[in-house]
Amino acid sequence: MVHRFRASRWSAGNRLFPTVLEVTDRHVALIKPSFGGRVEETINIRQVSSVTIARRAFWAEIVVHASGSDPLRSAGHPVEDADRLKELIEEYQTNIARTGVADTSGLRACPRCAELVKVAAQVCRFCGGTLPIELTEEVEAEVSSKDDWTWS
Repeated sequence: MVHRFRASRWSAGNRLFPTVLEVTDRHVALIKPSFGGRVEETINIRQVSSVTIARRAFWAEIVVHASGSDPLRSAGHPVEDADRLKELIEEYQTNIARTGVADTSGLRACPRCAELVKVAAQVCRFCGGTLPIELTEEVEAEVSSKDDWTWS
């Protein structure tokens, strides 16, 4: 999922073309639009070393530091957006350290060994145990409607 954080047009340097910061489970990108196109700078989410937020009266300046490259700097973001951006990066990096993948939304825990496996998995790749199939609301609705059926 792509999370976009656009700088305010009321802030300095963002009047015509506001800067956009994008955060995904793979990278952080700084996009600077202009008349002739746009300039994009990206940092792999694994290379992000820290995020600095300078809070001002109305806006915040965000600096995303990376090991081995220049930092991404963007000014004019609402403070709430800056805090959310920092939380997303920290969440993705924690997931990478814990599970090896940044986005854990498509994973669930094996009831036998507690390792994370894909939601669609039928057998755990770690312990070999059979995983229970989780019924969705749609399937439960179909099953209950069949129970109400009778001969007339």
